[in-house]
Amino acid sequence: MCDGTADPAFHVVDDVWQGQSLDGMFISVHSKQYAVASLFHALGPDRAALLPGWCGNFLLTSAEVRTYLPRVEHALSFSTAERALADAQDWLHYAKGEESVLDGPLRVWRAAAQSGLGLCGVALHLS
Repeated sequence: MCDGTADPAFHVVDDVWQGQSLDGMFISVHSKQYAVASLFHALGPDRAALLPGWCGNFLLTSAEVRTYLPRVEHALSFSTAERALADAQDWLHYAKGEESVLDGPLRVWRAAAQSGLGLCGVALHLS
């Protein structure tokens, strides 16, 4: 629907990724409130400003994915020292074997660009 109203049968938690393969998705769950704001803090304002959308929420066509890819790569690529500082953020802890929020989004973005797909990013606050 494009009239500004939500379809009551649509559920973002289920329907966005229904039928998608896991290699084309990145899901990250954090116990801290406002995890996206914490990510932006770890990235810094200059890098965070390169990311499209609004605080982790976006819906992009395949053309937009390709257009934004260089900016996203710049925002999410780190020197060794920068990565160590970002990894040291208190909120960034993740279980062994889980993909970091500093790696997963860029992986999915590159895969979408290579496959000619669009992307949907959703930041949810569940209470």
